[in-house]
Amino acid sequence: MGADADLMVYVGARWPALLKDAVLLGVHPAEAPDAVTDALARCRRAWDRAGREGSVDALVHHELVRAATQRSRTPEATRERAARELLVLAPPDLDDLRRREGEQRRAVLRRVGIIAVPLLLVVAGAGAYVGTYGSPGDESTVKVTREENPAPGTFWYADGRLHLDHVVIDVDGVRDMTRVGDGVVYGDADGRVVYAGDDGSRTVLGHTDPDLLVAATDENGWAAWIDTGSGPPTVVVKQAQTGNEINRFPVAAGTRIVALDGVLVYFMDADGAHARSPQAGNTTDVDQAELLDVRSRIIASQLDPGTVHVLQSVFNEAVDVPGQGAMLSPDGAIVATHPPGEAGRLVVYDTRSGGEMFSGLTAADHVLAVAPGNRLTIAYVVDPGGPGTGLQLRTCDLHKAVCHVAAHLPEDSGTPLLAR
Repeated sequence: MGADADLMVYVGARWPALLKDAVLLGVHPAEAPDAVTDALARCRRAWDRAGREGSVDALVHHELVRAATQRSRTPEATRERAARELLVLAPPDLDDLRRREGEQRRAVLRRVGIIAVPLLLVVAGAGAYVGTYGSPGDESTVKVTREENPAPGTFWYADGRLHLDHVVIDVDGVRDMTRVGDGVVYGDADGRVVYAGDDGSRTVLGHTDPDLLVAATDENGWAAWIDTGSGPPTVVVKQAQTGNEINRFPVAAGTRIVALDGVLVYFMDADGAHARSPQAGNTTDVDQAELLDVRSRIIASQLDPGTVHVLQSVFNEAVDVPGQGAMLSPDGAIVATHPPGEAGRLVVYDTRSGGEMFSGLTAADHVLAVAPGNRLTIAYVVDPGGPGTGLQLRTCDLHKAVCHVAAHLPEDSGTPLLAR
C-alpha cells in the first residue's frame, strides 16, 4: 500500500479520536476539524518513513500539538466536556490534504513576498545584476545578482557569496546557516542574526555572540539564538520570515544552543542538556552527556570521545556508531560523523540500524562542509586532492549510490558553508 493510501486509511480510522484529542489540547471545537486537517497535511511528507518505523501516532501527535498551539486556547476546565459533546463531521479526503499542504507552502512564500519576485528576475535575465539591498538596523548594502543555482535546493556560501536557488548575495562573514523556506537564517562575524530571502532581501532578526550557534528549523520557520547584550543571557525565538517574536527566556551564563527541532529549543549549560518549549514555557532535562544535534525527534550525542549515541526518542531505542561530532539530516534518517581523530573525513550511518552507508566520498577527499538532506541525500564541499583540482560542490543520492559534481570552486574560496 502506498504512503498516501496508508495515510487515508489512518485518517478514516482515527478521525473522531483526533478531533477529540485536538479539543483536549485546547482547540475550540469549531476549529478542531481545521486543526486536525492542518496536522495531517503536514504529516504527508514524512508518512512513509514514519510508517516504516512504526511511529505514525507519534508523528501525528507532534503535528497536532503544533497545530493546537497556533490557535486560540480554551479553558482547561471546559475541554473534557467539549470533547464528549463534539459533533464529528466527515474527514478530509486526499485532495483536501493535498490542497492544505499546498496552502501551507504558499503561506510560507507569501511571508517573504517571493511569489511576485521571480517574474521580475526572469525579465532581468540570467546572470543579470539585480540591485543592492540594505536591511533594517544594518547600514550596509549588498550586491544581489540573478544566478541559477547549479545544485537546486542546496544553499551554499563560498568566497563571500551566498548562493540561493535564484540569486547570489554578496555578503561577508557568514559563520553558520540553516535553510528556512526559500532562504536561510545565518549568523555572521559581527554577531548579527539574519534572514536572507531568495529575492535578495535581508532582515536582521537580532544579535548574538559570533562564536555561538544560531539554530533554525525549516519545519516551522523558527530561528533561535542567545542574546548576550547588556542584560543576562536570553534565548530569543522568532519566526524567521516575518521577524515576529515567539518568546524569550533567560539562561545561565555559558549556555549554548545545540538545535531547534519542531517547537523545542535544545541547549547545554553547566548542569547538562535541556529542551524547552518557548510557547508552553516548560523545560525538561535531556539525559545525554554531550548533545550534538536533534532532528525529527532523533537525538545525537557524544557518548565518549570515539562514540556517537543516536537515540530514537519516540521509542527510546538507540544505536552507537564510531565517530566524533555529528550532524543529522532534517528527517533524522542519516547521521554524518568524523571517524575518531580524522577531522577531514566523514562517514554516514543509518540512524535506525547503525549501519554504515554509501557516502559518495573517496579516501582522497578532504571534506570542508557537509549538509545531510531529506530522503537519503547529502551535499558536500570537498577538496578531492591533487594539484590544481580546486574544490567541488558534490551532491549525492545515497539510496541510488550516485553522486554529481554540481560546481567547481577555487581553492581560495575561504571557509565554505552549506545550509543545513
